[in-house]
This record gives sequence, C-alpha cells and structure tokens, in this order.
Amino acid sequence: MNFITTLLGVPLGWIMWLCYQITHNYAVSLLFFTIVTRLIMVPFTIKQQKSTVKMQIIQPELAELQKKYANNKEKLNEEMMKLYQREGYSPMSGCLPMLIQFPILFGLIDVVYKPLTHILRIPADVIATATELVNTIGLENNARSNLAQLDIIKYVKNGTPGFEQAMGLESYNAVMDLRLNMFGIDLTIRPETKMFMEIFSNFNPVVVIPVLAGITSLLMSIVSMRNTSQPGGDNPTASSMKGMMYTMPVFSLFFTFSVPAGVGLYWIFSNLIGTVQSYLMNKFLNPKKAAEKARVESEERRERERLERIETKKKDPNKGLSQKEINRRKLAEARKRDAEKYGEEYVEVTESDLL
Repeated sequence: MNFITTLLGVPLGWIMWLCYQITHNYAVSLLFFTIVTRLIMVPFTIKQQKSTVKMQIIQPELAELQKKYANNKEKLNEEMMKLYQREGYSPMSGCLPMLIQFPILFGLIDVVYKPLTHILRIPADVIATATELVNTIGLENNARSNLAQLDIIKYVKNGTPGFEQAMGLESYNAVMDLRLNMFGIDLTIRPETKMFMEIFSNFNPVVVIPVLAGITSLLMSIVSMRNTSQPGGDNPTASSMKGMMYTMPVFSLFFTFSVPAGVGLYWIFSNLIGTVQSYLMNKFLNPKKAAEKARVESEERRERERLERIETKKKDPNKGLSQKEINRRKLAEARKRDAEKYGEEYVEVTESDLL
C-alpha cells in the first residue's frame, strides 16, 4: 500500500506544490487542489451524468424485463445485456468518478504525510538526516515511518536543538514558515473517535472535520439523487441509489476519522464542489426531464406508426399480411363472388381450405 500511495502521490504532489506556491496557505492550497482535481474529473462526471440519463430512459423497459423474467435470472441477465447493447449503455460508466476519486485520495494521503517532499521540495538526503536525528536523540521510537516528516515538522517548530544544523538554514527556515493549521486546527493530526466522545469535557476542534465530511457527503447525495430517483417502491435501482445516499455519509465519517485532518478537509471541499456540479448537471442534463421527453417521444412514435398502418391498410389491404392470409382473403373473395353470381350460400374460408 505504501508503494501505491507513494506512486500516486508524485503527480498529485506537483499539483499541491503549485497550489502552495500560489497561495502560501496550506488550507487554501487544499481548496485549490480540490478544484484542480475536480476539473480533471469533469469529463468523467459528464459521462456519468449521461449514463444516469440513459438509465432513466431505459428504466421502464428494464422494469418490464425484471417483471417478465422474475423467475429466470439467466434469461433476465441475457435480455438486460441485449437492452444495454442496443441502447449503448454501460453500467460501469456511472462508477468512473468514484473509481478515480479513490486513487486521488490515496495519493493525497501521501502528500499530507510528506509535506517536506511534496510541498517544500526539501532534498531526500536532508529529510533522511533529520529523520535519523529524530531516532538518535530518541524523540520517537524509530521515527514512525508514515509520520516521519510530520514528526520532523513538530520538533522543528518546537525549537528542538540540532535540527537547524542537520537540515541546513534554508530547509530549516522553510519548515518554520510552513503553516499547517486552519482556524486553530492542526491539519496533520488524525481525528480519533475518543475525541468525539469527549466533545463536551475536552473539546478538540479537529473532530469537526469528520462531522462536516459526513454532513457534506449527505448533502451531495441528496442533491445528486433528487432528479434521478425513480417512482415505485419495487424499483431495485431506486432502492440501490437510496441505500447509497445513506451509506456514503457513514463511510465519509468513518474514513475521515482514520486519516489526517487535511485529507478530511479535502473530502469536505470535494463534497461541496461535487454538490455544485450535481446541481449544474441536473440543470442542463436532467435525468427526469430526459426520461419524460423520451416517454413522450416514444408515445408519439407509436401513435404515428399506428396511424401509418391504418393509412397503409386503406391503400393496400394486403400490406403487412402473410402470404397465407393473402391467399385466404383472395379465395374468400372468389367464393363470395361465385355465391352471389349463382345464388348459392357463401361459406367462410378456413385454413384447411388452403392445405
């Protein structure tokens, strides 16, 4: 996992570095970072919205298949795949933003844990020397591997002797100037559930981060699903989406309790920007309106086809009939003419007369 986060952290670290060069503020840099990554994801978000629109359009036909083949799962899956292929719908296309979001999160964790590497661009050998100093003077038990750089920052800012000489004046001053707080919240520490339990006796403002992450996640779910919910309690798609609406806020809450507050702040920014994106997407690519438009167009098309069939039959009564039916009608007309000519009783032609 460390290799993966490190690998993902390299490109994201350059984005974060650029944001920090512009703002010189860690929290604002996270906001800019979130905006940049969200802009990168816009094409995938549009693809997801189009997928949602397509699903909304084919939902009535999908519901019919589910009802028709309720007792034959194999046939249901086969017919559903045919429907998806015919309509050009891919079930996985709606998952793209989420699949991209997780690598960004893992990469950001590396960026937050290693600000000396990604934000200050301090040489690796200098960081190694400072880490060795932490170990040598016994400040930490072998400088926690994933928190080593945060440990260095902590002791430099506390004025612990030896770091200025070990790191050099330029790197030392860069660390001293680094501000990793926002409204009194240290964005490098990880919120703990016990902090939440002690909210009234020993309040630590960092617990606000996970709470806001859960609330903003719920807000984004409500806005994004407001125009995609399907009527009908038996609709499995509607039930699944409703389940996601409540699952994601709970996931956000627990996830942001397990990572540094900076990652949680990114999650909050991402949820807020995602909420605005969902609002705009639903305004310009509204699934409900698209489904209603498709339904009206389908009804109008069926009505036109019905009228065309009536008109065609008026012009050519045999149009659209099988050869057997045409022969039956011709024989019936011949018998009727003979019966009228010779004053005989007319007998209706049956299929056996054609054999």
